[in-house]
Amino acid sequence: MYRKRLAAAVTAAICLISCAACGKGAELSVDENVSVVTAPTATNAAGEAVLSVGDIVEPDEDSEEYVLGSYRVASDGVKFYYDEPITEELMFAIDTYFTCFQNNDYDTYETLLYPDYKERYSAYLQEEYEYDLRHSFELNGQNLRTIMQRECAEGDEDEDTSKYTGDFTITRIKAEEPELEEGETIEGLQKKLFEFFDEAFEMDYYEYVKENSDDIEYVCFYIYARGEDGAEHRLISGYDIAFALVDGRYYAFG
Repeated sequence: MYRKRLAAAVTAAICLISCAACGKGAELSVDENVSVVTAPTATNAAGEAVLSVGDIVEPDEDSEEYVLGSYRVASDGVKFYYDEPITEELMFAIDTYFTCFQNNDYDTYETLLYPDYKERYSAYLQEEYEYDLRHSFELNGQNLRTIMQRECAEGDEDEDTSKYTGDFTITRIKAEEPELEEGETIEGLQKKLFEFFDEAFEMDYYEYVKENSDDIEYVCFYIYARGEDGAEHRLISGYDIAFALVDGRYYAFG
């Protein structure tokens, strides 16, 4: 049983970024003491927050942010780094998805999952590991907090991770098209990303999603977050993720 639960934890960590494989984009680097600007959040007539991004910001050449390039500040205060054909809607999909782990917001997380995937993966978890989707979500969140604990403790003399909870606040997200090696295609990378689900669900799940979605968006992404030490740290660096687009809405897998 211990082996099975250990394997389950590893599976949850993998599925956090849709069975992601390391991306090949250049690493995003930043001075960890750079301040974070918060943009005002607009609301609609019902008082609900409206997600939006501001104009492009070009950092001054003497700024610590200059090496990162231009960005847009989103209405939730996160700095977005992206260029066409990547859209702000996709950036918000990444942002909203990982903010669920930041805030331990399982209810919102459930609404972001591809409906068929949620049903199949819930059944898979119960059959293979005897726990539910909520526990998988908790394992994924703990995986991110463990990363942040290590980052915060790295500069300490004793490097004691237990001093930190691992709580984090997302500050920057960069997304870019994956860099293709000779012979690679976007579709081939997409198929590879779904291989875990093909095996788990005993079907060609990539083809199923492709046939039942308007599109599959696939990008390489980076996430920075502020830890309890007040500094920014690289939380996720150069991984790939896929979202299914259905009727104008993005859905995640993992």
